[in-house]
Amino acid sequence: MNKALLKDAVAKKPASARIEKTDWTSFRTNKSLPSPLYHQIFSFLRDRILEGSFDSGAVFPSESQLEAALKVSRITARRALEELAARGLIVKTQGKQSIVALYRPSTQLVAGVEGMIENNRRMGDSTTVELLAHEQVPASAEVAAKLKVKHKASVLWSVRVRRLNDVPFSYAVTHLPAFVSQQVKTEQMSTRPLIDLLETAGIVIARAEQVISAVQATPEVARALHVEPGAALLLSERVVYDRFERPVELICVQYRPDLYQYGVELRRTTSAQGNRWASEKKAKTKTTATAKK
Repeated sequence: MNKALLKDAVAKKPASARIEKTDWTSFRTNKSLPSPLYHQIFSFLRDRILEGSFDSGAVFPSESQLEAALKVSRITARRALEELAARGLIVKTQGKQSIVALYRPSTQLVAGVEGMIENNRRMGDSTTVELLAHEQVPASAEVAAKLKVKHKASVLWSVRVRRLNDVPFSYAVTHLPAFVSQQVKTEQMSTRPLIDLLETAGIVIARAEQVISAVQATPEVARALHVEPGAALLLSERVVYDRFERPVELICVQYRPDLYQYGVELRRTTSAQGNRWASEKKAKTKTTATAKK
């Protein structure tokens, strides 16, 4: 099912450009649009925060300031701020003040199974995970085919949400075959990376097959990731194999693209067939994953 990673900080801009971009007071809502006024304000301010127009840790405009500058009601201003806070973009402090969330760490992994495992461990050290649900379920036809088990065979299904500074950025659905789930303690799935649990149980990871694509957030996923239903998410589906070529994990992770980005560094090479981009086998390929904090 799904999985992926995080996104980098916005490049620093000259002070003059930053001052101009934070002049949010010129924004005006449009009552002829189908979206509510509070959502128009939320969308505008969200984009300004994500592009770096507001410095991390800076005091954010208050309800009264939004009301006066944007010429909207106090209720509309309050709702816009609530939407920003729900998505982890601003943090409310004591009183009526809010600050822009401190939101820009980065992490990096090297392509290949070894890099993937090490990156998962680093993410486990710098992020927190919540185990939303887990139970033994009959494998669907799709899951059975990917795990190479019988249709409706019992597999361990789990759903986890990973957070960075209390902001959710990934929603992972995992299926483990019975011979693997019997060796994993479910209570540890919220405290340690799953790949680490597999290796601790004596399973030797050999390789993985991964597909990166995009998907729209369902209402359930949207609630968990604090995004709107239908929002575009980065989707990573990975099947992990042990040294005996047995699938030991099927994991599907949906990532918020405003927080997570997956990139591959390619190397240009020359061969008898002409110039071309090198593959993993011909050149060291670096995969980077960076997260806005």
